[in-house]
Amino acid sequence: MTKILQNFLSMLMKKKVLVTGANGFVGSNLVRALLENGYEVTCVVRRSSNLSSLENLPVSFKYADYYSLSSLQEACKDQEIIFHIAAKVREINEKRYFEANVELTKNLLESIKSSTVKKFVILSTQAAAGPADGISPKTETCTCNPVSYYGKSKLEAERVVREECPVPWVIIRPPSVYGPYDKDFLKYFELVKKHIAPLAGFKKKYLSLVYVEDLVRMIIMAAENEHANNEIFFAGDGNIYLLENFIDAVKKAMNKNAIKLHIPIFLSYILAAFNECMKYFTKKQATINLQKVKEMKQCYWLCSTEKAKEILNYEPHYSLQEGVNKTYQWYKEHQWL
Repeated sequence: MTKILQNFLSMLMKKKVLVTGANGFVGSNLVRALLENGYEVTCVVRRSSNLSSLENLPVSFKYADYYSLSSLQEACKDQEIIFHIAAKVREINEKRYFEANVELTKNLLESIKSSTVKKFVILSTQAAAGPADGISPKTETCTCNPVSYYGKSKLEAERVVREECPVPWVIIRPPSVYGPYDKDFLKYFELVKKHIAPLAGFKKKYLSLVYVEDLVRMIIMAAENEHANNEIFFAGDGNIYLLENFIDAVKKAMNKNAIKLHIPIFLSYILAAFNECMKYFTKKQATINLQKVKEMKQCYWLCSTEKAKEILNYEPHYSLQEGVNKTYQWYKEHQWL
C-alpha cells in the first residue's frame, strides 16, 4: 500500500510537459531526455505521423490539427511547459515556410492564453540569425541576416514569440545537429561508406556543430532555469570546425578511407534548379534545393555558446569524435547503414 501511495505521489509531483514535433529527430531525443529527468510527457502528433521513433515509450499522445485552435487548446490543457520543436526545414515555396513555422507558432501562443502553461520553449535555428561575418562566432546580440526562406520564417517565429507570448519564453538556436534519428548527416555516412566525401565549393567552410544529446540537455536546462526566461541562446559544442573535420570523424568512426571531392557551387545550383522543377511533380522539396544552396555557399556558420555557459552553466558532454562514434553505432544497430 505504501509503494502504491509513493507512486501516486510521484505522479502528482511530475511536471507535465507538451512536445510538438515529438516524433522528429530532435523531438524524439528530447522526449527521451525529458522522461529520464522525471517529466510526464505528452506528444503532439498528426494522425498520419510515423511514430516509430517513440515506440514503447511511456508517453501520452495528442492527435492535434496544428491549424485548429480548439485542437491545440485541448492538447495544451493541464500542461506546465510547452516545448515547441515542430518546424518545416524544407518546403516548396516561401509561403509554405511561413505557414508551417510562423502560423503554427501563433496558434500555439493563442492556445496557451488563460491556461496552466508556465513556460514556452521554442527550438529555432542558427539559420534565423544567419552566417557570421568572419571567423568570430555570432552572438545573440549580433544583427540577424538570414539568407534562406527557412531562416527568415524562423526569425519571424522568434519575433512572434518575443512580442506575443503570454508566459515566460526561451528561444534556442542550434547550429547543425547530428545524432540518432538524423537523416541529413546520415548521407555523409552513406557516402563515406562508398569511399566518397563531397564538399560544396572550393572555399573553406567553417561551422559550429552540436551532438543532439547535448542540445536536448541544454533545452531542458533552459526550461528549468528562471534566469533563462525571455532570453535567446545559441547552442553548440563551443568549437569551430571545417566540414572536413566532420568527414574525418566519420571516416575514423567507420574505419573507412574516402576521397574528398570538391563540387563547384554552380553544379549545386544546377542540381538544385532541377530539383526545384521536379518538386511540382513530386509535391516534395529535395534536400538539395535553391534555398539550401544559398546556405551551403556561406563560409562562416559560426555561433557562440558563451551566453549559455554563463547563464545556464552549460558545457557539452561530447566531443565531435565521441558524438560521431555514438551516431555511427546507432545507425548500425538500427540498420540505417
